[in-house]
Amino acid sequence: MTEPVSTAIGIKLASLVAGFAGGVVSLAFLSNLTRWQAAMAVVVGSLSAAYMTPVAIVYMGWTDRPELQNGTAFVIGLTAMNLIPAIKAAAARWTPKSQQGDGGAK
Repeated sequence: MTEPVSTAIGIKLASLVAGFAGGVVSLAFLSNLTRWQAAMAVVVGSLSAAYMTPVAIVYMGWTDRPELQNGTAFVIGLTAMNLIPAIKAAAARWTPKSQQGDGGAK
C-alpha cells in the first residue's frame, strides 16, 4: 500500500521526515549560520532526501532491502549541504568547455 503523501506529490513521507531529521542533526556540524541559512539547510536536507533516496536505493542495489530506506534518507539529509557543492564541482569538470561560461556563443 502506498502512502497518501507519496500518491499526492510523488515522495514518501518517511523519506521526507528522515531527511528533515538529518538536516536538523547537520546543524550541529555547520557553524556560523544565520537563522535563514539554518532553515535552508534543513529544507535542502529534507527535499534532497525525499527525491534522492529512491535514486540512491536503486544505485546501491538495495531495492530488495526496504529497511534501508529511512537510514539512507537520514544520511542524505545529513550530508546534503556538503554534497551539493561537491556535485556542482564534479558537474563543472564533466561539462565540456564549450558549454561553460557564455554557452559557446561568439
